[in-house]
Amino acid sequence: MSDSAIIIAELTASVEEAPARAAAATTWLLDQRIIRPNDRPDPLWRPSRYVPGPAAPAAVRDTHDSNGPVGDGIDILDQRQVHDPGGNYTPPTCSNCTTQLAEDAHITLVQHWLDRTEPIATCENCATSALLGDWTGQWAIHVASVAVHFNNWPPLADAFLLGLSDHLGPRCRLIQKRI
Repeated sequence: MSDSAIIIAELTASVEEAPARAAAATTWLLDQRIIRPNDRPDPLWRPSRYVPGPAAPAAVRDTHDSNGPVGDGIDILDQRQVHDPGGNYTPPTCSNCTTQLAEDAHITLVQHWLDRTEPIATCENCATSALLGDWTGQWAIHVASVAVHFNNWPPLADAFLLGLSDHLGPRCRLIQKRI
C-alpha cells in the first residue's frame, strides 16, 4: 500500500465504456513512455501492474528532481468504485459561494451515487445546484468507473493531466489521497 496517491477519476464513463477508456489511457501512457509494465511485481513491495517509465519525469511538475525516482506503481482501474482521499477527507465546497457541503449529507449523496446515478447537490447558503462531482475539493470523494492511480508520485504537470484526460474522458477529477 502506498503513502499517497494522485487519482485521476473520470466521471462520465459508464461501466460498459470503462474498459475501452482505460485501455486508451494505458496505450497512451505506454506510448509516451510515462509508464512501463512491472517486470517484477511483488504483492508487498510493488504490486501495481505498471511502474514509472523512462519519460515519467516529463509527467510531473518542474520542481521534481529528474535524477531521482518519480514514484511507485501506477494502477489503471476500470471498475465502478468510490475514489477517496483517505484520512484527509473533507466535504467539497460550492463552486459559487465556497460553502462546504455538510459531511453527513455528502456521504449520503456519495452512497446514492455509488448505488444509482450521480446526484445533484444544492448549497444550503446560496441555493446553487450542481452534480455532486462538480462540487470542488481535492479531498472530496468521487464515484467513477475508470481511474488512474499514481502511487507516491509528486504533483503532476498540468499539460500531462490535460493529455491524460483526452484519453480518459471529458470530466476528470483529481483526488489527492493520503494514507
